[in-house]
Amino acid sequence: MRITWVPVAGLAFAGAALLAGCSAERHNVVARTYQNITARDNGYFLAREKMRSVEAALNKERPNDYNRTLPLLPVVDSVKALQLTGDMDDVVKKASLPIQRHGTSDYTDDAYILIGKARFYKREFEEALKTFKYVNTTSKDANARHEALIWLMRTYMATNEWENATAVSDLLDKEAGTFENARELFLTRAQYYIRQADERLAIENLSKAIPYIDKKDERSRTRYVLAQLYQNTGQDKEAYAQLNSILRRNPPYELDFFAKLMLGQVSDLNQQDRTRLNKYFTKLLKDPNNRGYRDKVYYEMARLEYRQQRYDEALKLLNQSVRLNSTNRAQRGYAYLLAGRIYYENLQKYRPAAAYYDSTTQSLPRETPEFAAIVERRDVLREFAQQLTTVETQDSLLTLARLDTATLRTRMVAYADAELLRRKQAAERQAALAARGVNQTALGQDPTRAGNPDVDPLAFASASTGRLWYFDNPTALGTARADFERLWGNRPLTDNWRLSSLATTGAPVPGANTPVAVRGADGSVVNPAGAASAQQATPTDERAALLAQYQQSIPATPEQQKQAESKVLEAMFALGAIYNQQLKEPAKAVQTYEQLLQRFPNSPHTAEVYYSLYLLYKDLGDAKAETYAQRLRQEFANSSYARLVADPEYLRRTSVANEHMAVRLDSAFALYKKQEFKKANAALARARKQYPETDLNDRAEYMQLLLTLRTQPPAKHKAEVEAFVKKYPESALVPRAQELLGTYGRYESGQLAGALASTEKPSVSFFRPGEVDNRVRILYKENETPAVALKPEAKPVPKAAAAQAITPPATPKEVANTPPPQAAPAATTAKAEPTTGNAPATPTPANNAPVPSQPAPAGSPANGTNTPAPATPPAEPSPYRADVNAPHAVVIAYPKDAAAFAELQNQLTAYNNRFFKANNLQVQAQPLGTDQQLLVVQAMPNSKVALNYALKLRGPQGPLMKFRNAGYQSFLIGIDNLPVLLSRGNLEEYLRFAQPVYSK
Repeated sequence: MRITWVPVAGLAFAGAALLAGCSAERHNVVARTYQNITARDNGYFLAREKMRSVEAALNKERPNDYNRTLPLLPVVDSVKALQLTGDMDDVVKKASLPIQRHGTSDYTDDAYILIGKARFYKREFEEALKTFKYVNTTSKDANARHEALIWLMRTYMATNEWENATAVSDLLDKEAGTFENARELFLTRAQYYIRQADERLAIENLSKAIPYIDKKDERSRTRYVLAQLYQNTGQDKEAYAQLNSILRRNPPYELDFFAKLMLGQVSDLNQQDRTRLNKYFTKLLKDPNNRGYRDKVYYEMARLEYRQQRYDEALKLLNQSVRLNSTNRAQRGYAYLLAGRIYYENLQKYRPAAAYYDSTTQSLPRETPEFAAIVERRDVLREFAQQLTTVETQDSLLTLARLDTATLRTRMVAYADAELLRRKQAAERQAALAARGVNQTALGQDPTRAGNPDVDPLAFASASTGRLWYFDNPTALGTARADFERLWGNRPLTDNWRLSSLATTGAPVPGANTPVAVRGADGSVVNPAGAASAQQATPTDERAALLAQYQQSIPATPEQQKQAESKVLEAMFALGAIYNQQLKEPAKAVQTYEQLLQRFPNSPHTAEVYYSLYLLYKDLGDAKAETYAQRLRQEFANSSYARLVADPEYLRRTSVANEHMAVRLDSAFALYKKQEFKKANAALARARKQYPETDLNDRAEYMQLLLTLRTQPPAKHKAEVEAFVKKYPESALVPRAQELLGTYGRYESGQLAGALASTEKPSVSFFRPGEVDNRVRILYKENETPAVALKPEAKPVPKAAAAQAITPPATPKEVANTPPPQAAPAATTAKAEPTTGNAPATPTPANNAPVPSQPAPAGSPANGTNTPAPATPPAEPSPYRADVNAPHAVVIAYPKDAAAFAELQNQLTAYNNRFFKANNLQVQAQPLGTDQQLLVVQAMPNSKVALNYALKLRGPQGPLMKFRNAGYQSFLIGIDNLPVLLSRGNLEEYLRFAQPVYSK
């Protein structure tokens, strides 16, 4: 037995010693070899193979839009990242095994890189950045560090951190790596420079990458991208060479087809090559394998004609491309775009250009890089077409209005006959289309529609699709209706139409196929069977209806003609601005402006037109510039345009002065709110002396007016208001000042009895959240300057009587930035309503009280007797809860239909992403009642943070800075109180609650 067991025990002992030597804590050769083998051939191998299969699929799914530069790297959006979550989680799980169990192996760094790539494809970029940075700082393997840096650069590109990506790229310039890393680096750099629109450096890096690409098809695709870059930079010969290299290596069919098409774009355009290309395109069109690409062939043929400046032929080919396109919306969009460019840039026909650009935006994918520019141009052209149509229409109507009755009648009859003929021809075309649709299937697919020359490529844009759309095709609808009646019978279109009681047999019910809204209720029939022929309109009736319609459109009265002329004026002024500023056509802008001056020499826009013509002629080097400068100096000497002509820096200096003046008006207003009128008056005087000429002069004058109302005897008030109206007749504050004058007029005529006073409740200022406008009654003695308010003599008052606080006019939120207050007459003893706007109420006479020799003190009766004041009813408990430590939101309220705030939500979102990205603030729009809109920015941890955020919104970089005169409100609200406000819809109620809470 000893002889048998001794070798077995020895082997067991040796095996145990060997395993102990292979543990992760050992650093000998045996242990390292064991750790490497077990790490590589288990978790790491499975994770790597899974990643390779996913990346191969992503490379196949790269978008192949051959009208744009093809992407070199896989494209993973948020939707695709969600689809990859399962596979990437599996990669992370398997790649984590060698890290956890074999941490000393040589494959730990590679496993970390796999984990980082998985995070990248899941769009978890922060985690991916941490992983790649970790490998770069801890790995001893230079190749692993290089690979981590390449993926770090890709991650920075995905997050648009271009400066960091550039830094990583520069760091890799100093390193020498492997064959595979060199390929990935050059491809990454090429994609980086394509994104940066630096095509020269993209070509340089792509040329370096091609020799490192092993797979033939991938190399051909990369060469095609290189050819695109060469073509974009005007290097047609180099592009031609790359395309020939592709075609010699038997590329995939689609790449082969588009490479052949591109050859035509980079070929020389002499007569010999022109003939060869025509034959080549004809061959492509005849090839049955290219049937699905015929629209692209016609598009490339159109581009070839466009290069030769043969625009009419190019437009015809583009129309054929659109007709043949049935599935590829992007290709249809590119055809519309090229047609729009021809009309816009080459033919200067802006009305059809507007239609083509509108169709482009409906077909082209929104992720197209130039989509935003296309939308902007579409809007410009749409506005241009609208203004041009207004001018033409109103001019035509005014011309008709000047004709005598007989001539006008003859002209309208001719128009009506032409319109009836057009309708008849349209009906005949529809009938012919229906007759040729005999071979149409039940789904409305017409096999001949793609080649039908009568189909308008802009039919969908003009809502006249003919047979191109199912519901515009009478044959398709007839077939579908027959199938329905075969299955269900002839049933009226009503609720519960499937009920068997609604099935009919025999003759159809009159009006049964008409919707209920048209057919009428039970017992009424819109088109009874017996009266069908009687209700059919005759040509004479149609003509009479058209004549009546034309007659109604003609401006017959002087008032209507004046309105038509006003429309022409505004449209011509807008056209001149579009020509000048957006279409960049100075000659047509000059022509339009001069026509406007000739037709409307004394319009409200005359000064601006003079200045625009001065600038246009000055840029053209024409001596007429001085003519219009002289006109400005003579006719509009005090206007800003005349000052700009004399001093081109006037606008800049005025802008700076406006900013400084606004700050000083704010300071004066702060003193005004504290009832420190002397200091406010002094601050205002210093500001007006330092900046005598600004755009805020009327605001400063109005601020002075309010100070006069509080510090001077009432006898001076009316004169000050009248002086303001006379001095600033065009100010936005004039209507409020005129209301003040009306109030004084009614008071002097005896319609308003008592002292001029305001009894309105304090209103919460929405310029500063939680701030309340102070209102203190100022009392005067006869022949005394009331610099300081005098208290009335104390009189005994019963305990039950509550002294009524009589306040002066409501203060403005910011005089420098807000409209003037409204006059609000109110009784001195009546319950006042809170103000709803950002402007103060002004001094108003008290109603129903005798006129005292002095203003009555607070709480004293008008007749001099001490009468107890009525007991105040107990206030309702507030539905809101005060908790300044709870989460809060900042709310901005503005009129629902105010166009100035249309983009405010997007601006707030961009502002938050830039300055408060870590706070993860959300901006939501909520309606409040029928006439107000709320923008809610949430959530802040407490009211202090919310108040700080609200103040920054109005700072120099805040989005509310430019809305200072637009009439909005901003305030704080607790998250728990927000639903209460939205349900009750009473903003004033909440503001009254918020005042004591947030003013502490």
